[in-house]
Amino acid sequence: MISGLLTCAAYAFPPNELKYCGPFDKTDDLKGYQDEQINDDGLKNILAGFHTLYPYLSLIAYENNIRDPLDARVVEAYWIGNSLLKKIPGKKLYDHFSEALNLRKKITKKDFSYLVGKIDDGALPHHTFHVLNVFTRTGHQNIVHTLETMDACRIGWGKIVNNLKLRVKTDNTICVETQPLVLKNGKLALGKPLIKKIYNPLIRKSEIGNQISTISFHWNTFCDILSDRQVKNLKFYTEKAIQLANLTL
Repeated sequence: MISGLLTCAAYAFPPNELKYCGPFDKTDDLKGYQDEQINDDGLKNILAGFHTLYPYLSLIAYENNIRDPLDARVVEAYWIGNSLLKKIPGKKLYDHFSEALNLRKKITKKDFSYLVGKIDDGALPHHTFHVLNVFTRTGHQNIVHTLETMDACRIGWGKIVNNLKLRVKTDNTICVETQPLVLKNGKLALGKPLIKKIYNPLIRKSEIGNQISTISFHWNTFCDILSDRQVKNLKFYTEKAIQLANLTL
């Protein structure tokens, strides 16, 4: 089983490579850890340098009595979603937004009010909730998200439609069938399935089973192969994040 450290690194690497979040001087190191499948304190220190990611992991871990914020269960809760998210008290989530992420100073007063107002409506410390409900990229750039960047920044999923066992794509991509984020009548929604190219620097052909596999991706880059349970959870928490985002659209 791949460790929580390596799984988290796979999800954190794409925006770090694009210089959106995390320590920019550690991008090559982060990729090296993944290429060699090494997980140690050096990788843990790199991931602790992600100033939006790591506070979320710390919150989830603390409220579930899990010592390590990079425990595999915690990592899955944040990026994909699982039952750990349900154990976060609203007051702790408010403190997280206000103090741990310092969003009072990073987003407008109106946007902060909208955000904390969603706590009673079921806000959760999940990556896709943050992407769709915090209206700027708050890693290193306070830039307003567009529909395109929200779709790229959320964790997407899709079924592989080309067979990696039979041939290697020369452009180092795989094709998946996935639902994009769209606007329908001024509201966010998951659109009709389409075929999308996903960059796959880490995927190994031996990991793809005989049946069609479903993968996750972040900024159009492969992250992990998902189980049926994980697909169900990621879809549920994505739709929940969309529902909450639409409260202010």
